Amino acid sequence: MERQTVNVGRVTAIAMPLCVLAVEGAMLTWERMIGTPLDPMYTLAKRTGGFVMLLLALCLSCLTLVFRYRAPSVTLMSQLVLTLILSFWHADSILLVQLVAAFYAFMRTAKERRMYIGSLATTLAVTLATFISWPASRFLGEWPGRILLLALAGAIALARRGMAQARNAMAAAGLEHRRAQTAVKQRDAAVHRSRIAGQLHDSVGHGLTAIIALSEGLTGKTGDPRVEEALKGINEIARESLEDTRKAVRALTETDTTAENEDSSAPGSRSMRSWDDIRPILAHARTLGIITVFTETGIRADDGPQANLCFDVTREAITNAIRHSRHVTHLNVSWNHQPRNGVVIIVRNGGAGDAAPTAASDDGTGLDRLSRRVRDVGGTFAYGPVDGTEWQVKAVIPPTGKQPIERKAQS
Repeated sequence: MERQTVNVGRVTAIAMPLCVLAVEGAMLTWERMIGTPLDPMYTLAKRTGGFVMLLLALCLSCLTLVFRYRAPSVTLMSQLVLTLILSFWHADSILLVQLVAAFYAFMRTAKERRMYIGSLATTLAVTLATFISWPASRFLGEWPGRILLLALAGAIALARRGMAQARNAMAAAGLEHRRAQTAVKQRDAAVHRSRIAGQLHDSVGHGLTAIIALSEGLTGKTGDPRVEEALKGINEIARESLEDTRKAVRALTETDTTAENEDSSAPGSRSMRSWDDIRPILAHARTLGIITVFTETGIRADDGPQANLCFDVTREAITNAIRHSRHVTHLNVSWNHQPRNGVVIIVRNGGAGDAAPTAASDDGTGLDRLSRRVRDVGGTFAYGPVDGTEWQVKAVIPPTGKQPIERKAQS
């Protein structure tokens, strides 16, 4: 049986000894003033020296009782020593309540071996004190009562101790069960991520590789400059998409520990995009014959997560316009960096009549997903038709507290 720690508040630790001191002090005063000769303490309490000695022993006993859970062995031994000393004056009964309380605390907290030793020492000390304090004719009448009282206190202490240990064991078992369930969920999630990574690698990766090969095979053979420029743009987009797919596959196959140890906001992180990474996306739109205007005002913040989310929102808005509108004539992209309110992103395009129905019924992997991401960081996100002729995506992405780079943004 291991040592058990009992958390007792300071008020509770002090209140009990004070109550005992008050009650025993009142009884001692009663013995001095009105007590009868039948009480063994009567003669001692009537004398001033004896009264002072009993009062000091009572105060010392209650003082040590304050530390009954912090130092249970010392508290019990001090009570036994005081009991033996007062037994020579037939006054040890004034410490009986304190002795029971100290023995109870000792049985609640002591280790198994020390518990046996303490119980034996208490039994022997109480037996000797009773034998010294009481005559032989009354020993057998007084001793069983004291031993029974101590045994009852010890039994209650052991019962409370067992209940506490059972609760702790149940709590530990519940914690282990929850940990096991978490481990199973993490394992299943890892298997699911690996399956998705495999599908991305096999299907999307293969398709993009084929597009790259076909575009490179046709380059220089058409004789039409516009077709050649389009093939070049297709090749660049396919290569960037293939690299993004590989990054996604690596991210899906990484373990949770790696993901936790890796700072996704650190410079050079594979998943982070910088402010200037949007320019190739704009160039791709221009190669499709779409008039694309990009305006950026204010001072860029040295904020990796903000730049990455700004890139994702802008790219998705441009891709959504190109994918869902057959008559896109122009794209207006603006970034407005504000000193304290983050960056305001506005992407407008023509052909709202074609884009609106599909964009509004987003499948959760485009604008809706970005809307959740923006709102998760405390920003705002909205999209919809404007004036019946244009489709607009507007987002406000707050800063993360990093200082801005002292460099004006370029338009």
